[in-house]
Amino acid sequence: MKHTIIRKRDPNQMLQEALEDGWETIDTMPLRGEGVFLVLTVSGLVRLAHNRNSVRRARRADAYGPKRSSVIAEESGNYLAAIAWKWPDK
Repeated sequence: MKHTIIRKRDPNQMLQEALEDGWETIDTMPLRGEGVFLVLTVSGLVRLAHNRNSVRRARRADAYGPKRSSVIAEESGNYLAAIAWKWPDK
């Protein structure tokens, strides 16, 4: 059964909601060796990841979504485009 109104995820709206829920912007994302953290990706996934970069490099916001940074998924090793992050709950 198809939806009558097609709803597409809006990364800018997801980022705004995440920031309201206590997530951090990528400007404060941990660097290499600072630990594993949760990231919210442009596609809406939440994954454990780490940063391989020792310097923060972010891609500017564009028509595809807000400012984002590449991180490495812990489970799969794939690159992810993170738009927000937070420390995992213990």
